Amino acid sequence: MMDVFAIRKEGKVTIIELLTELDRLSVLAIKNQLAELVKKRRKKFIINFDKIDFINSTIVGALVGMRTLVRGRSGDLVLCNVEPKIRRTFDLIGASQILKIYDTEKDALENI
Repeated sequence: MMDVFAIRKEGKVTIIELLTELDRLSVLAIKNQLAELVKKRRKKFIINFDKIDFINSTIVGALVGMRTLVRGRSGDLVLCNVEPKIRRTFDLIGASQILKIYDTEKDALENI
């Protein structure tokens, strides 16, 4: 099975790099890993969408849920490198008012 995501640290920030299109099972795997990291007191997360060009409303809902989980532990979760057509999906659903989206990973690192 192909890896769906990779995790790396930049100081106190955990970066989750999405490596392939997401489905229900891959989002569940990310959510479970995020919950484990939150238990280990990680508080700042960036999800990098650089390799993603499709997303659906179920996945957007899961991302909002992940942010809620992190915010419940006084942390934050932001997105970066979201291509325009995916960003439109976030806008249409209203999730872009909940999920902070940065153009680049560098911008996200500087602002989280």
